[in-house]
Amino acid sequence: MTEALTQFITNTGWLAPLYYIAGFLLTALVPIIPTPFVAALGGKAFGFFPALIYGIFGLGLGALISLNVARRIGQPLVYWLVRPGTWKRWETFLNIETPVVWGLFFFLMNLDFLVLFSGLTTIQIRKLWLTAMIARLPWLTASVWFGDFILVSDTIMWIALLLSLPALILIARIRPTIQNWLSVITNGRFPKP
Repeated sequence: MTEALTQFITNTGWLAPLYYIAGFLLTALVPIIPTPFVAALGGKAFGFFPALIYGIFGLGLGALISLNVARRIGQPLVYWLVRPGTWKRWETFLNIETPVVWGLFFFLMNLDFLVLFSGLTTIQIRKLWLTAMIARLPWLTASVWFGDFILVSDTIMWIALLLSLPALILIARIRPTIQNWLSVITNGRFPKP
């Protein structure tokens, strides 16, 4: 499947970067499509640096559109369902009214749905956009690198996936600690050193 999608992108000639960027717009508006997958396809199709440059542009444009859709359509709908004062109290209670908390969410989870959801808050779109770009850039870079260096062949991809199993097991083991840490941060308390 990755081979077919990569060939589709590269066979479009000078429109190839536009299709790649459109993939990021699609992931922003249909959050079930994973952005790292699109970035990895770009890494395989264009190489690391071109895919990273196009990816930054696509990720930024997608985040901007997603945040604006959430703010202009989603927020009035939420305010219609829930009074604005109640929504604001929930933001304060969950401590999701600062870009720093959203930056942690964007970095740790790297989900387009979170960018869309963050647009429902009262934080300025400019701040949310910048936070999303900074926090998600390492994931974009890693995904493009994966596409350029690992998706070269199925054999290399399977070897890399097998070698990454220890990292996945480690992440699974420390996940409860990370969840506890996030819970403490979002409730406004900090863990004791």
